[in-house]
Amino acid sequence: MQTRCYDGKKWQYEFKYEGKRYRKKGFRTKREANSAGLDKMAELKQGFEYEPNLTLYNYFKSWCETFKKPTISSKTYKSYASTIEHIKSHAIGSIKLKDITRYNYQEFINDFSKKHSKETIRKLNGYIRTSLDDAVYEGLISKNPTFKVKYRANNPNKTEESKYLDIKEYEKLKKHLKTKDNASSLVLFIMICTGCRISGALSLKKEFINHVKSEIYIDEHKNDSSPRYVSVSHEDMKFIQKSIDNLPLTIDGTIFGSLTINGVNKRLKVYCNNLGIKEITSHALRHSHCSYLLAKGVSIYYISKRLGHKNISVTTEVYSHLLEETYQEENDKAVSIINAM
Repeated sequence: MQTRCYDGKKWQYEFKYEGKRYRKKGFRTKREANSAGLDKMAELKQGFEYEPNLTLYNYFKSWCETFKKPTISSKTYKSYASTIEHIKSHAIGSIKLKDITRYNYQEFINDFSKKHSKETIRKLNGYIRTSLDDAVYEGLISKNPTFKVKYRANNPNKTEESKYLDIKEYEKLKKHLKTKDNASSLVLFIMICTGCRISGALSLKKEFINHVKSEIYIDEHKNDSSPRYVSVSHEDMKFIQKSIDNLPLTIDGTIFGSLTINGVNKRLKVYCNNLGIKEITSHALRHSHCSYLLAKGVSIYYISKRLGHKNISVTTEVYSHLLEETYQEENDKAVSIINAM
């Protein structure tokens, strides 16, 4: 495998496996490129031992255990394990992979939709769609049966407004966190500044903090795009660095040691009540980060990169409700521009 710097700033990896060339660009350092290349090579070598009568259940279970379980947190994997069980308990699970049609899959989604919210359906469909994209790549099936699947939830989602703070609430919480000196508050502050998932904040190490460039290296073990450098302001970086220096040393080398998601969320609930703002979980800070930047006119393309999404379609799907909110403003702007010609 080779790694090289191709424009004086970015790095790429490149190698051949079984006569096919694999290459990926866009890494910030040689180390990142090399690590990603080794992961890709291991993924290709690991592979599957496929059987002619492989069912959807057996395929998806093997796919999850091979490609997901070793690379994501145990908490995140619970969602994949739940999807495995849903497939197993439905008739579609026993159908041979090569025989599944769009009709079979739509029937499965229709049944699942009867008792689940739109967000839950979206996640399950996304997991299965991605696994079957790989099946197409491997030549196991010629087409992905999840293509253009339709669904309508019978269970309501939480209101979109409950998933994030408005501009004033977000600013108010950030200001309040700067008055605190505990580990949970620092986790929340970093999430507000970077938009990272809580898993990325809790796994931070001191060497991930670059106070010279005012950047934080985030790796949430979510996808190939999740390892990334996120810029923060110099003022916020000073506060983060000072707060880290005041924390006790940990055994495992991380900044926050054994601090748990539950512990952080409990602290956040207290702060929300003290400030008189809606109660949210730490994950809502990620939604709030996106909402805040959109409201300030930042492009969805940049936000997608900042959040570490695999591609911009993920961002537009998850935050479609926020994009709808900016439509009228953008529409008025477009009309004004055309009128000025």
